[in-house]
Amino acid sequence: MPVETELKLRLPSSQAALLASHPLLQGVVAHRCRLFNTYYDTPDLDLAAHRIALRLRRKGRSTWLMTVKGGDSGAGGLAQRNEWEAPTEPGVFDFGIVTDPDLRDLLESCRATLQPLFTTDFTRTSWLLRRGEAAVEIAFDRGRIGAGSSASSASATGTKREMICELELELVEGTSSDVLFDIAMELAADMRLHPEVSSKAERGYALALGAASPPAKAFASPVRKGMSPDDAFRSIALASVLQLQRNEAGAVAGEDPEYVHQARVAIRRLRSAFRLFSPVLTEAFIEVYSSRWRDLAKSLGDARDWDVFLSETLAPLEEAFPGDPDLRILRERSEAAKAKARKVAGVALGQNEYSRLLLAFSAALLRGEPPTIAAHRKAVSGSLRKFVAKRLEKRVAAIDRFTNGSGKMNAERWHKLRIEFKKLRYAVEFFSPLMSGKRLVAYQTALAAIQDQLGRLNDQATASRLIRDIHPKGEPDPLTQGWIAGRTDLLISSLNEELRRFAARKKPWR
Repeated sequence: MPVETELKLRLPSSQAALLASHPLLQGVVAHRCRLFNTYYDTPDLDLAAHRIALRLRRKGRSTWLMTVKGGDSGAGGLAQRNEWEAPTEPGVFDFGIVTDPDLRDLLESCRATLQPLFTTDFTRTSWLLRRGEAAVEIAFDRGRIGAGSSASSASATGTKREMICELELELVEGTSSDVLFDIAMELAADMRLHPEVSSKAERGYALALGAASPPAKAFASPVRKGMSPDDAFRSIALASVLQLQRNEAGAVAGEDPEYVHQARVAIRRLRSAFRLFSPVLTEAFIEVYSSRWRDLAKSLGDARDWDVFLSETLAPLEEAFPGDPDLRILRERSEAAKAKARKVAGVALGQNEYSRLLLAFSAALLRGEPPTIAAHRKAVSGSLRKFVAKRLEKRVAAIDRFTNGSGKMNAERWHKLRIEFKKLRYAVEFFSPLMSGKRLVAYQTALAAIQDQLGRLNDQATASRLIRDIHPKGEPDPLTQGWIAGRTDLLISSLNEELRRFAARKKPWR
């Protein structure tokens, strides 16, 4: 089965002129051609439901190709997809080239109802670079995606349009994707390149259907039995990066706060993985990347805090006490602070520093040697279960120190307990494929409930801090202060009972 391995990178149109003059491409012959592609699907989008892209391509003036692609883009812009391509004629589909019998049957079943959905029309400038035993095609595509009533016409690419300005680095000879990242890092040193997780087909479907991708929640754990701890870390880290990238466009747009929330979740999960796997990660790797992800998380934090404050604290207050002048002032100032925080979050995800972090971190994870301690890797090879049990027990012990200790549970200690529960919850989610049964489900349900309550308790402390930052008097008025204090007392009373029940639960990894 043929497999396409490519690294997709987006670049601003203002940077396009820098590419041809880049030292890496000097002396390399450039080839140019125009590519017009029509993508097909059924009225019910049966191919899209199976993550299949079907297109007819006109290359130059008279060469036609039919292409079938299957599979998704990966984190950091790296994609490995099954691909079948062969010469054809306009409007002719020959699915005999597809060697996967199930996919071939699906395509044949759709043949009668296939219709054009959208087009891509762009000029491709390509260079072929050789690095040792590998050969890499660098393809710069510039043009547009079109969708609408004229989507199948080469002269009118639809009524809705979106621009294309991207690089594709495809491995045409060799087996290691390392060389793709090597070349990408060299190019990124002199221009702005951003790893792209959406293929042209994905963007075309979104344009044709007029529907943006919804906020992406965490994906199912990629951990599997038989993995080593370093393989488990790499798979979890890549899944977290992919979730982040699936939310970045929506977070930059700033219209739906859920995109920022899910982007923060992705970074929190990634940082939790750093802590969870710290015994097998090199100090150098942690030092280089842990702080950079922490700083990015901070830049997204205020936007989410203001969204929660407005919806969870201020809105109920306004409903209970309509027309209160202090609440009206709080609303005005909070909305202004929220808008400023959202802009900061969008800027952070739109900066070149973020693009370089994604590219460098993905390269570090996907290179042949993972960023783990070689000696320890050999010692724990094949013993992921033991590693998991040890790390989970450590998380539980950290929680027990709070719940069984004699220290007074003030706001700071409740906050620290919330963080420990979050670490435990993420760890259980990461390793859930290694556990099974009703005990796991019950434990995860209890974890989620406690974390939700601890989160609400933290929201009250955050609300007090935010009000102090913007309130004209420097402190919450008695009404607001009493409301927050009352909700805090109720949450603490409920939490104490939940914590006692949770401590008695059987651990699903034991």
